[in-house]
Amino acid sequence: MKRYSKSTIFTIVLLVILASSADAQVGRGKFGFGVSASGNMLQSDWKTNDPGFGASADISYLMGENWGLLSTLGFDTFNGKNSANQTVLSTAFHGKIALTYDFLRDKPLNPFVFAGGSVVFYNPRVDKGQVLLSGANRPWEFCLNGGIGVDYFLNESWSVIVSGEAGYMIDDWLDGYGGPSNDIIQRVSVGVRYYLFDRSTVQRIVATSTR
Repeated sequence: MKRYSKSTIFTIVLLVILASSADAQVGRGKFGFGVSASGNMLQSDWKTNDPGFGASADISYLMGENWGLLSTLGFDTFNGKNSANQTVLSTAFHGKIALTYDFLRDKPLNPFVFAGGSVVFYNPRVDKGQVLLSGANRPWEFCLNGGIGVDYFLNESWSVIVSGEAGYMIDDWLDGYGGPSNDIIQRVSVGVRYYLFDRSTVQRIVATSTR
């Protein structure tokens, strides 16, 4: 616990130093292209839920001063043990569209929130390869997504993004078992994004560099 507290304090101090030392007017572009890696956890009907991993690619579009759209394609794995103590693995692909809101769009350290929906295609199976879904259970479902994050701009073109997300499955078969409550996806992601700027931003950068 003491080690965890020290790590948390160090991370907060580092973010404060970065925010205070960077240029205070880092602009965002119209389009951004990003990739990220994630650690996943599933709240499900399994006896135990163990950490998994994921990766995704995304496209972002800034619609106005603070609002934007985010589209993501990703792959995830979820692990656990069922009531018979068998290891269960569920692999999943997802496509997501979300609405984002940036709180400090023109600052180097920009917190944001997002909410939207996704379609998840999954394949749960036990350790010997037995597929858990029957013909009566389709291998895809809709999911409601929401989360928070921080976008740190390294310069005008690149940023590092850390985010936490929860996804509520409309149905209960991501883990391969129907139960009393729907499955919930938990995801923590770290990634980078490259931004393409609109004409006005390019003009501002050129004007600033020629002064």
